[in-house]
Amino acid sequence: MTYSLLEDVRVLELGNGISAAYCGKLLAGMGAQVAKIETPVTGDTHRSYGPFIDDDPHQERSGMFLYLNTGKRGLTLDIATPTGMGILRDLAANSHVLVHNLHPREMDRVNLSYEPLAERNPALVMASITPFGLTGPYKYYKAHDINLSAAGGISQGLGEAEREPLTFGTAEVGYFAGMAAASSIVMALLAGESVDAGGAPVGGQHIDIAEVETMSGVYNGPEALMAVYEWRMTRRTGHHSLDFPYPNCILRCKDGYVFAGSPEGRQWRRLLELMGSPEWSRDPRFTSRTVMNNEYADELDGYMEEWLLQHTKAELLEMAMEHRIPLGPVRGFDEVRNDPGLSDWFEEIERPGARALSYPNAPYTLPDAPSTATTPAPSLGQHNEEVYTGELGFTHEQLVALSQTGII
Repeated sequence: MTYSLLEDVRVLELGNGISAAYCGKLLAGMGAQVAKIETPVTGDTHRSYGPFIDDDPHQERSGMFLYLNTGKRGLTLDIATPTGMGILRDLAANSHVLVHNLHPREMDRVNLSYEPLAERNPALVMASITPFGLTGPYKYYKAHDINLSAAGGISQGLGEAEREPLTFGTAEVGYFAGMAAASSIVMALLAGESVDAGGAPVGGQHIDIAEVETMSGVYNGPEALMAVYEWRMTRRTGHHSLDFPYPNCILRCKDGYVFAGSPEGRQWRRLLELMGSPEWSRDPRFTSRTVMNNEYADELDGYMEEWLLQHTKAELLEMAMEHRIPLGPVRGFDEVRNDPGLSDWFEEIERPGARALSYPNAPYTLPDAPSTATTPAPSLGQHNEEVYTGELGFTHEQLVALSQTGII
């Protein structure tokens, strides 16, 4: 579903991977006219990332690419050439936003900086998403999701207490950075509509997004406060939560896993009654549930799972609903997709050359905003002629020459 709130905003998206693409996807979902710029021939590197539709490894069938690039127009352009950079500046002069995730060394190599763009378009909002930002001692360091999770403090809290730190199960950093970029872009656009104290319009902005800082902000906010005010450092707790009344963890059941929790004493008593008031629950060691959690969790997990393994996720959820106990099934994607309560969250999108697929929608609805069906991700260079001839004024012959020389 695409809303119309940003329908007059023209966005250029440049780069590879997740962060800039997800930012562009979020803006496109609100109606912005997003033009995705890719390298000629090879395109975005994520076109080669699986899984692929029907296991066909083709640049037009990458599931990740198709998801990240719905609602956009597709251009090809080699900005490493002087002609290509000149065309990019022409495009930026006619745009409101440029978002990219080029590494600072790549920015230097192609001479991509804000000042020349702002000379022609003073209101331009440019968001630069890089691993460690555009300033500081780590500016030129390269990093991937696993490095940034570790550098941002996330990994310190993931895993078992006596084992090595872990990272996210899937690539997440780019999505956080993309959200930060999209929200800051909208705020900059709003600020650009105002005037300063002298009545002059507020100019554009160059937004510096450091992916590592999006991680530090997510994790180290509450953890830093805990360290400062309580002199306590978080330790890895595996599938348990530290300093909570037991249970507050994920455990096995007959057909998968469930979250088991009982923060209130009455909830714990009801759960024990459902379990048949087991003898172990009267052990003197188990008078304090916080002590149970912090000192005896592994032993208690065994007792709990002995009962849980007799029941399915659906049975446990039904019991939890009836007795008002916090037990929740851990679902796989197929279960989420086929849940009748979530079916409206998915949108089926057809794309030439591929069968229709279901895509997750944005996690919000705007009932009073006009909306349209989301368009599929573009094929490589699909909208070259539409943009270059229709908007920049190139002739068909010029377009052919640019294609033959590898510039588009």
